[in-house]
Amino acid sequence: MRWWSVVAVAVMVAQVVEGARILMLAPLSVPSHNIFFMSIAEVLAARNHSVTYVTGNKVSKPTTNIREVFVPNANVYDIFSKRSLFNITWRSLTTEILPLIPISCVDALTSKEMRSIQDEEFDLVFMSFSGADCFYPYINKLQVPYIHMSPNVLVGSYSDMASNPYFLSLMPNILLGLKFPLTFFGRMVNIFVDMLSLAINLYYICPRMEEECRKRHVLPDNMPSFAEMRTNGSLLIINSVKTMERPTVPYVPAVIHAGGIHCRPARPLPQELEDWVAGAGEAGFIFFSLGSLVKPTSLPEKHQTTLLQVFASLEQRVLWKWNEDTMDNLPANVRLSKWLPQQDILGDPRLRLFITHGGLLSTLEATYHGAPLLGLPVVIDQQHNMQRVLEEGWGRVLKWDNLTYHNLRQNILEIIHDTSIRETVVRRSAMMRDQPMTPGQWLSYWVEYVLRHRGAYHLRCPAHKMPWYQLYNVDVWLLVVVVVALVSFLTFKLVFTVCTYLCSARKHKQD
Repeated sequence: MRWWSVVAVAVMVAQVVEGARILMLAPLSVPSHNIFFMSIAEVLAARNHSVTYVTGNKVSKPTTNIREVFVPNANVYDIFSKRSLFNITWRSLTTEILPLIPISCVDALTSKEMRSIQDEEFDLVFMSFSGADCFYPYINKLQVPYIHMSPNVLVGSYSDMASNPYFLSLMPNILLGLKFPLTFFGRMVNIFVDMLSLAINLYYICPRMEEECRKRHVLPDNMPSFAEMRTNGSLLIINSVKTMERPTVPYVPAVIHAGGIHCRPARPLPQELEDWVAGAGEAGFIFFSLGSLVKPTSLPEKHQTTLLQVFASLEQRVLWKWNEDTMDNLPANVRLSKWLPQQDILGDPRLRLFITHGGLLSTLEATYHGAPLLGLPVVIDQQHNMQRVLEEGWGRVLKWDNLTYHNLRQNILEIIHDTSIRETVVRRSAMMRDQPMTPGQWLSYWVEYVLRHRGAYHLRCPAHKMPWYQLYNVDVWLLVVVVVALVSFLTFKLVFTVCTYLCSARKHKQD
């Protein structure tokens, strides 16, 4: 009987792990986030899992075991693209973009595309860390384990998704561009901004999501709050390479590092591009891209003029990712293209420099392929990413306000001819590749672990159930401070009284 029980359990486990039905929810993701999420989907599909991928970005190519559910009018990129990111401010982010997220999310949830799969059964759900909160009622209805996924590093305002204690003295907020180690003022600002971000999530976005769901009649009365659902996921997948994080910080088992899961070895360039690169000769070529979120034609004219003048003065050829077919006054050594195979370009030995906006995916790809960087950060986490590159010694950073002919040309030439930068990128590339498992293998193991153990809730740290003052022993330290202060006061009073008595006694004796 015991033998048959073991066989039955083994068969059940094999069925769950080898052919799980997985739903992936990322309706409001920008194109770069879509790259990270789709890489996760492709890894799971290769393991023979069936993935239903809900997205606001059309998938570029069909993949076996992946079914796309495209939700129109739910693309955050469209929200951002309505204004130039070079002019975006915190005020515009909070007053124009944040209020649209709950509405766009519920639009996706109630769309006919989502209704077409609402009666299907799934074994596991993945959901984006941001902009997908309105899907909690749907997940609650499914009653299956769910996993949060973030296309960024772990940040304090989302660390509660894994109940991971977050040390603000060690981890600068990615929106501030602060250097480690933090000064007293830096730690104070870091705490304030991180607490503000957490408050926005818990007291603005979550309530707005709940309110919008209630208004559309998709929020049951008997389900947990969105804030509670945030802390009940099985895992939090982040886009970070654990062994390359500086400073190193502690993590609970529920935080899974999948940084570089989208990276791959370089392939040969398309023939036409290969011929153009080969024509550069020994000088090599430079690659310039502002990523998928920044629209190149929104580049202020004065910056465009400066870039063209500097590129024209270089002996290298320049490959520029541009969203139009032509450009006025284009130098002979500059080639434009709307789409380029970025990883194949970064892995080409003739590449001398990658000029980038500093997005996390691009910096990871540059690390993997060993390409030195010149950062021109624009918004969100890009300043933080490029600050790290500068500190780690494998590139330079130039702010748009300081973009002059002299500054740009000098930075380009210094990076190209600096042998220490080249040595650093080679060392970091080897470090990133030196892992016991590939990011895909690591991710697959833990996802299937969750499936095998029906949510693997034993991995959850109990920190989210504890008040913050208990978690960080604030009440204990307050008691210690009070006791020490009281003992010190009493000791002082005793010494003062004794000294006063002795002085008085001596005075009386002399009298």
